[in-house]
Amino acid sequence: MSSFIKIIPGRVVLSLLLLVLIYSVANYFMIKWIVTPKHAQVERALINKEMARFVEALLRETEVLANVAHDWAAWDDTYKFIKDRNPEYITSNLLDSTLIDSGFNVLFIFRLDGSLAWSRALDLETRQPIQLEELPPTGLPPTHPLLRHKEVNSAVIGLQKTTRGVMLIASHPIVSSENMGPIVGTLMFGRLLTERVITKLREQTKVNCRFINLDDQKSLAKIPIDLSAFGPQNPFILHYKASDIAAYSLLADYLGSPQWLLEVHTDRLLTSHTRDILNYVLISNSIIGFFTLLLFLLLYKMKIRTATSTFRGLIDKSMLKNPKERRKYPMLQSFSTDEFSKLGHDLRSMIAGFEQTEKHQKNLITQQAASRRQLNTILVREIKARLKIEGNLHKVQEDLEKQVNKRTKELLETNSALKDEIEVRKKNEIELKQHRRRLRALSSELMEMEDRERRQLASDLHDQIGQSLSVVKMYVDALIFSLADETNREKLQQIASIVDQTVQDVRTLTFELSPPVLYELGLEAALEWLAEEFQKKYGLGIFVECGVIPKSATAAFLALIFRTIRELLINVVRHAEADSSEVRVSCEGKDIQVTVTDNGLGMSDLENPSSGFGLFSIRERTMNIGGRIVIDSGKGKGTTITLTLPIQEDRSEKGK
Repeated sequence: MSSFIKIIPGRVVLSLLLLVLIYSVANYFMIKWIVTPKHAQVERALINKEMARFVEALLRETEVLANVAHDWAAWDDTYKFIKDRNPEYITSNLLDSTLIDSGFNVLFIFRLDGSLAWSRALDLETRQPIQLEELPPTGLPPTHPLLRHKEVNSAVIGLQKTTRGVMLIASHPIVSSENMGPIVGTLMFGRLLTERVITKLREQTKVNCRFINLDDQKSLAKIPIDLSAFGPQNPFILHYKASDIAAYSLLADYLGSPQWLLEVHTDRLLTSHTRDILNYVLISNSIIGFFTLLLFLLLYKMKIRTATSTFRGLIDKSMLKNPKERRKYPMLQSFSTDEFSKLGHDLRSMIAGFEQTEKHQKNLITQQAASRRQLNTILVREIKARLKIEGNLHKVQEDLEKQVNKRTKELLETNSALKDEIEVRKKNEIELKQHRRRLRALSSELMEMEDRERRQLASDLHDQIGQSLSVVKMYVDALIFSLADETNREKLQQIASIVDQTVQDVRTLTFELSPPVLYELGLEAALEWLAEEFQKKYGLGIFVECGVIPKSATAAFLALIFRTIRELLINVVRHAEADSSEVRVSCEGKDIQVTVTDNGLGMSDLENPSSGFGLFSIRERTMNIGGRIVIDSGKGKGTTITLTLPIQEDRSEKGK
């Protein structure tokens, strides 16, 4: 290696080393100023997504709590309990198992004056009662924010600070099942965010986080951020470390007052990878530079040998005739004196020829220089004129390029915005389709469950209450025949008639809940029976036309069709003042089409034909299973309601 370096000039070696150094430094700063900021930007986006994912999980938990609180508050049994404090409501619903199964720690029922009608607070892990200072057993003032409900649809939902930690809370006014007033009290559910609940949320969201109480000065002193930096334009604050990133955000209670600091951590995997890549680039550049320099030295030495080989060969051939010189200079190999003299003479002749040629060329150069000066003067004038023209052209070209670049930038921004909008809409459409499929599946299961419950309830009414009433009637009839007192016999006959009417009512209720004729003889027979019942009770003539229903249709689906038709006919009796109606059921491909027509008054409020609760519930059930409803009505022209329902097939039939 040292012999190679001696052959090559020092400036060449320094130039090669400088080139390798510049290449390594360029790679270093390119990674540090371009790649590393990009990775930091990706890491910021990841920590923001993790923060948003955990907050969304909290919102889902709050929404579940709010839905349960709304269902309990808008329940007729709760409405009655707040008035008469029915003990059966307590034994049936207000049990510890209700809170444990629901995963809630607190259930409070307040009267309008803020006093407690019932309260319960449990530790779900120990299942022992607990006491919360924020919810005293004496109740709350009627002006407390949790009890201020001016409308039946109002609600208070959010987080509350307690002595036992953070608690999700939902408060709703107690009204009837139809969301009708007056408001008689407030029902409130609460769920403590214990360490077990927060750990479950961490596992669900895959987010490493914790809550920090803003009153805990000892914990806040360890936080490496300035809390005063939070604001509307800066809801998140990030803190970078060598191995991870910490994100901080303020959480407010249900009154909107910040009470907690949410801390989320995530590893800086991209930054560590960038550091490894940077080390690898520096080492690889050093190795490549070393081998490149070595290869260049080898090639340079080979080139020198090739360039001097001819001259060395001539010297070797010329000096082979002088043995003494060959022994004295082994490299020259015996060069003779005559040949050196001849070579010197030839060289002197060549030099003299070069001197004569040089003088002649100087004369020619002098003559050509004068001609070139004249030509240069002409060329300078022409070049100045062309430069002026080119300057004008260059200015026009720059203006055009600026306009083109501006328009191109605007088009690219518009195209990028459109692509982002398309992606968002596609994603939302896919999520909407998935939600609809899940909703339809849940609606189908709910419909089957409701049908089973109705059949079970009808069976219990018939087998237990109906039989018991029949036995009571038999005993009363026996007493009537055994008594001779006419007064007591008349009273017993009145009791017998009441029992008999009750038996009929039980049978009617049994048929309305789950008509046996529907499951034994099919939909057509059930509709014929329904038409006869309406003719007897209300004097409404009903024409029934029922096509063939596929055998694969579930019993719950047929029950849904039957109950929907019955509700539509009840609306006809209540509101239409009609004397005749038509019911048509037909199978159209994979759908069942139901049409109910009457000759009544019609609907005058066509702008909102589904404003009635009956039509609203029918519309909701229809849309939940993927069906649709069309209402055609006019004042004094009667009403035609057409429902198109997708056939809900039995899974066993599908398998066949």
